[in-house]
Amino acid sequence: CRIATACTDLEVTRAKNLLKTNMLLMLDGSTPICEDIGRQLLSYGRRIPLHELDARIDAVDANTVMAAMKQYVYNHCPAIAAVGPIEQLREYNRTRSRMYTISH
Repeated sequence: CRIATACTDLEVTRAKNLLKTNMLLMLDGSTPICEDIGRQLLSYGRRIPLHELDARIDAVDANTVMAAMKQYVYNHCPAIAAVGPIEQLREYNRTRSRMYTISH
């Protein structure tokens, strides 16, 4: 997967802008705002202000993304779940071997 080895800052900037836009669009109305507050209280023990979320998102760059992929995704055993016809699903060992070879 190219995201772990050749991610660019331009791609990350686009993804960050999309994330910020979607986050703001989700906060349209009192019910989604209350759900967001509840989710943040359960996850972080406090409500994180928008400017802090914005700063956290802005702190991510291509190197951060590639480092996270290498640390948490590659060379780890993936869990695979499928629903419906699975004839086209790749064999587990083949998927697992690709997780190893990309990181080396």
